Amino acid sequence: MSRKLNISITDVNEVRSQLGLETYSPKPESAKTPAPKKERVNFLEVVKKVVATIKKACKKFYDEVFRFPGYIMSHPVQGWQEFKQEKRGKMSVAITIILLYVVMRMLEYKYTGPVLNTNNPYKFNSITILVYGIMPPILLSVANWSVTTLMDGKGKMKEIFMMSCYSFFPVMLIGFFNIILSNFVTEDEAQFILILNIIAWALTGYMALTGLIGIHEYGLGKVLWSVIATVIATAIIAFIALLLFNLAEQIYSFFYSLYDELATRYM
Repeated sequence: MSRKLNISITDVNEVRSQLGLETYSPKPESAKTPAPKKERVNFLEVVKKVVATIKKACKKFYDEVFRFPGYIMSHPVQGWQEFKQEKRGKMSVAITIILLYVVMRMLEYKYTGPVLNTNNPYKFNSITILVYGIMPPILLSVANWSVTTLMDGKGKMKEIFMMSCYSFFPVMLIGFFNIILSNFVTEDEAQFILILNIIAWALTGYMALTGLIGIHEYGLGKVLWSVIATVIATAIIAFIALLLFNLAEQIYSFFYSLYDELATRYM
């Protein structure tokens, strides 16, 4: 049987020194590196960062969707110049404004006060309201661009569309206010809301008119001529679109009736 010998490094060095040999020096034990401490997540700091991010996003939304269009409405010359020259107009903001206008029209249909609301709630159609809300700026942009191209206008199609959407800001803003107000007025006070609606559309027309001056760099006389030509072009485009829609509906009805007849006879 083999037996283990318990010999230390000191004993070995003593024997080697007697024999005149070089002694061994024991290796120092390597210091163990402490495990990295896990950083404690401060829940309060995380909440503060989230709140700060939300506040920053809300402030940006307010500045771009409400403050700058309001600035254009109150300072049209300087506002439209910054819109075009300094590129402060944004497509995302224009689409947001027109979508808010559509939402306002939907809420107006259902939640206007009983004194003024003559809509049938069972005939509510969000798709129809969406189409009627989005089509006017698109149609007016195409018509105005087609006219002003022949009249040396400086505005691009994108700028005309954004200007048209920004011009709906007064109607959108006052519309939300009227929905709330209509639930508290009496029949005698309902005229006040109608006056507010007239003011809202007048401000929208004012913003569109000054926007055409700023976008195309026209004088007032040339803008008025372009507005008349735009109205005529809009009527022509709407008439052609209506004819095409009617034609497409008739073609669909013909093929559907043909399919129905064949299905009845042979299937």
